Amino acid sequence: MLGLIRFFVVSNLLSAAIVVVLEKSTGFFGLNFWSDYAFFVLIILWGIAALFFMYPPERDFQGDKAERVAGSMVDSSVASEIDDERFSSNTIFCIKLFVSGLPAFLTCVVMSFTT
Repeated sequence: MLGLIRFFVVSNLLSAAIVVVLEKSTGFFGLNFWSDYAFFVLIILWGIAALFFMYPPERDFQGDKAERVAGSMVDSSVASEIDDERFSSNTIFCIKLFVSGLPAFLTCVVMSFTT
């Protein structure tokens, strides 16, 4: 549980630092309010989660015909277990990033109703 909270804090601080440094160095986005910063933190966290979800680690032999034929000649039971473990850890990572973006999302929602 402590590792999960540490992940949430570090990911939010890191993405907030990226947004603040980019805004202070370039001023391109013109962020003025807390909700603006929270929105960009949300975009970073959920964007990374979406990319890792859309492009998970490859499983088995999914290439061309030659790769499938060569793969059929090899005992891939151990490799399949490793692939399954990588895929499940990738899914857990995506869920962690999604949940760590929820405070920024709630900040955006609350600030939009107060202004």
